[in-house]
Amino acid sequence: MPPNDNLPGVYTNTAPGPAPNGLGQGLFASKAIPAGGDVLNIKTAFVAVLDTERLGDTCSGCFGRRYFGRDGDVSLRACTGCQVVRYCDKTCQSKDWKFAHSLECPTFKKLHPRVLPNNARALLRIVQRIQRGKYTPSELDRFAQLETHAASIREENPRQWERISLSAKAVSAYSGGGGVGGGMDEEEICGVGAKLDLNSFNLTNAQYDRIGLYLHPYAALINHSCAYNAVAGFDDDELFVKAVRNIAQDDQIFISYVDTTNPTQLRRQELRERYFFDCACPKCASSAQEQQDERQIIDAFRLLQSIPASTTHDEPPTATVQRLQSALRALHASTSCPVTSQPVVALRDELIASMLSAGMFYSAFAHAAVRYVRVDPVVYPFVGHPIRAVHAWALAKLAILLSQGGEGEGEGEADVRSSVERLGLNFGLIIWSVLRVLVAGEGAACAVPGFRGMVGATFGEVQGEFVRNGIEPGRMGVEIGREWEKVGRLVGDVIEGEG
Repeated sequence: MPPNDNLPGVYTNTAPGPAPNGLGQGLFASKAIPAGGDVLNIKTAFVAVLDTERLGDTCSGCFGRRYFGRDGDVSLRACTGCQVVRYCDKTCQSKDWKFAHSLECPTFKKLHPRVLPNNARALLRIVQRIQRGKYTPSELDRFAQLETHAASIREENPRQWERISLSAKAVSAYSGGGGVGGGMDEEEICGVGAKLDLNSFNLTNAQYDRIGLYLHPYAALINHSCAYNAVAGFDDDELFVKAVRNIAQDDQIFISYVDTTNPTQLRRQELRERYFFDCACPKCASSAQEQQDERQIIDAFRLLQSIPASTTHDEPPTATVQRLQSALRALHASTSCPVTSQPVVALRDELIASMLSAGMFYSAFAHAAVRYVRVDPVVYPFVGHPIRAVHAWALAKLAILLSQGGEGEGEGEADVRSSVERLGLNFGLIIWSVLRVLVAGEGAACAVPGFRGMVGATFGEVQGEFVRNGIEPGRMGVEIGREWEKVGRLVGDVIEGEG
């Protein structure tokens, strides 16, 4: 991709321009981009901070990139000054110190053991870097053009404006008057905070788990559509935007700001409350019949919300599993929600994670197989979608664990293990075939480089193990097909049990 001459670290196959239908500015393809092709790559964030709960387990310098995919705990060292942020080593510490931590460290030290929330820490970084001349004029100019919607926030979400105002007051106070806040009054800092709220991305790791928030004013120009044609992902604080389908030259680039698997009514509500606009994309322009069918799904969400609050630290993982399984059965009993609709999809994702925490590895494998075989091809129809890749990787990792003698425990685990053993699954062929699909599809895949590297390395190890045993799985198409027929029977049993 060619660099953007005016913005350092920005490489793009797009150009900004006025967007139709009252969408303000947008990004448009400067050339035809194939599915899986690069839309935008930004090497360095305008600002990126970890969520508060991730400060203790994630490096604030590389955001986990340097140890991503490594098994076992990673030892991070706390900043000796503030004791708030942590780093892999001196390389990561030096990187973050030069970018912004040298400016914020005295404030963090003064407040310790209290820690500012992520929005306030991001706001502090932006304001400090502006005052110290850390941004280029072109970056500041692009940031100045971003919308604040301050009036809408005040009118429609006063609690959000109160939070922004409190953060601005804190940034001004903690700067010591003659420091950061000396050049910006509280109202100006509020404007920066409103832009941050409206234009930030979820910062994720290479497996698309949220770890913080991210902002770059050029990336913020990408408009929303539930019928999106591109997806965003991160390695470190490096942003990658890739096409999920073919994009013609001059077509506008769209990503989704919300979970597009949710019903139209819920998507529109979230977009109105969070971003202050009504979505009129093709997916939202559903017919009256579709809206009628959706009522059952809305009822299912209400049922989900009636389940006791999410897991507390006092609840054993097995109890969480039982609660989620009961919720799935209740949904199927009271509605006609298919396995590919929300909130069934979200419940299953949560159930798999809870089963892993409970050590129920056979059950987790069975539900991961349901997701891989039945759910993802419908929910994420583009084969290169990064969420499909992450879910495929989770299935392969579970199969690896079970092939190495992983022991399952918990209520119901023995029955699932018995079913798997009765089917006689060859985990080796399942692992190889899942990873082979991921590696073969890299050209059209939208996963970030760190994820693809991890998958490729694991596939190489699996392939090498087969070769050392004189086996060529690439010539075992019939045998692999039989294994997937067995997996299909396991999937059918799981779904039937829920019904």
